[in-house]
Amino acid sequence: LRYKSDRRFFGWIAYTLSRSERRESFDRPLRAFQFDQTHILTVLGSYKLGAGWQVGARFRLVSGNMYTPNVGGTVDLDSGSYAPRSAVPAFGSRLPPFHQLDLRVDKTWQFKQWSLLAYLDVLNVYNNQNPEGVSYNYNYSQQSIASGVPILPTLGIRAEL
Repeated sequence: LRYKSDRRFFGWIAYTLSRSERRESFDRPLRAFQFDQTHILTVLGSYKLGAGWQVGARFRLVSGNMYTPNVGGTVDLDSGSYAPRSAVPAFGSRLPPFHQLDLRVDKTWQFKQWSLLAYLDVLNVYNNQNPEGVSYNYNYSQQSIASGVPILPTLGIRAEL
């Protein structure tokens, strides 16, 4: 759904329902594929305040990534390390959903033949610990969720002719 833009505001809501499945062989059942992201929701909006100022926001909610959990480790005495024992089926588990809010404020100065834009982008405003993967200890007996980017402010300047 897209809002018909006016002089000050534009925005949209996009939802994707998609299922990516795979069959290992003709006699095996279908299962979610490694890169399946069943649900993707994006809500975006931007508002011109006037005098060259503009604010915007983007919210995203996405199904968690598929992964293959390890169910322990086996010691390799020759190398002195552990090798993981993976669960079956491969990519049979899903991480928790990903959600993030990003904000932006920018200011544009218009000159005769060029313009200057300064902006502040803040990714992951509420500092959600989004799950990106799984980490294991040395012998694969304990796991923890590896988080993505924390709150990340970015300042920038752009000049255009």
